[in-house]
Amino acid sequence: MGKQKIDIPKMLSDLKADDSSGADQLVRKALEIIKTQLELVKNPNDNIKDKILLLAKNIINSRPSMAPLINSMGYIIQNLEKITVKTIQQRLVEFEKDRIIRKKALNTYFNEFLRKFKKSHLKIMLISYSSTIINSLLGNTKYNLEIYILESRPLFEGRKTAEILSQYYKTHLIIDAAMGKYINQIDVVLIGVDSILKDGSVINKIGTLPLAILAKTNDVKVYAIADSYKYNLKSHYGYPILIEEKPIEEIYDKSLVTDFLQIHNYYFDITQPHYISGIISNIGVLSIQDFLEKVYQDLPIEWFKYFIINKKI
Repeated sequence: MGKQKIDIPKMLSDLKADDSSGADQLVRKALEIIKTQLELVKNPNDNIKDKILLLAKNIINSRPSMAPLINSMGYIIQNLEKITVKTIQQRLVEFEKDRIIRKKALNTYFNEFLRKFKKSHLKIMLISYSSTIINSLLGNTKYNLEIYILESRPLFEGRKTAEILSQYYKTHLIIDAAMGKYINQIDVVLIGVDSILKDGSVINKIGTLPLAILAKTNDVKVYAIADSYKYNLKSHYGYPILIEEKPIEEIYDKSLVTDFLQIHNYYFDITQPHYISGIISNIGVLSIQDFLEKVYQDLPIEWFKYFIINKKI
C-alpha cells in the first residue's frame, strides 16, 4: 500500500463535524493538524508564520464556541516573531507539560471541593458528557457519590457518561424533562463548560440553562468545572459568539407537511453567571468574578490582538 495522502482540509472538516468528542479530545485533534502541517514543511528553518497563523485561524473558526482551541493556538504561537518547525515543536512539548500540570491542579481543587461537603453520601446531577467532570469524578472514587445524569438530547451524550460512571458509582440515567422530578433529591449540580464568556456566562450543552434555573429555585448550588483555558478570548475582545443550529433531521425525520412548522436544533445554550455558584478549575474553587480576575494571569490574553489588528478572524 502507498503512503496515505496528508489532507489538512479533510482534518479541519473532521474537526468541525465532530459532535461527540469533548474539548480535550478536540484540542488533541487540533494539535495533530498543527503537527501534520509541520511535516509538510520541506525546510525546517523556513519562517512559516503566515502559514501557521492561517491554520490557527481555520482551527479556531472550525469550532467558534470552543474556547480551548483558541487558547491552545495562543499558547503555541504567542510572542513568536519568527515561526519555524523547531519553534512550534518546542511549544508543543511545553504545551503538553502545561496541560498535565493544569489537570493535576484541577483534580486537587475538585478533591478540596468534595471534602467541604459534610454529608457521607452525596447526590450529584450532571448533564451531557464532560471529560473534565468524568475524570474529576473518577479521580475521587473514595467518596460515596450517587450520580443522576440527564440523557442530553438530541445526541444522548448522557448515556455515554452513565455507562462510564456506573462502573464506579450508583448511577441514574433520566430524560431531560425529568430534571424537575429529581432536583429535590440532589445536593449539588455539576456542569461542564465549552466556553466561559467575558461576563461570566457559560456556554454548555443545551438544557444547562433550564437545569441551572431549576436548581437555583430549589436552593441547589450549581458549580461549573472547567480548565481555565475555557475562557473565550473572542468574547473577551467583544466578538459575538454564534450558537449554530444543527441538522433538523436529528430531531425530526419526517417530511414537513406545512410551511408553518419550523424545526430548531441547537446543541448549546448560554447560562448567565447569577445561576452559577462558582467555578472549580485549575486555578481554584472560585466565584465567577474571582475566576475572571484570576484567569487573565493564566492565559495568553494579548496574543489574540494579532487577529484583531490584522483582521485575521
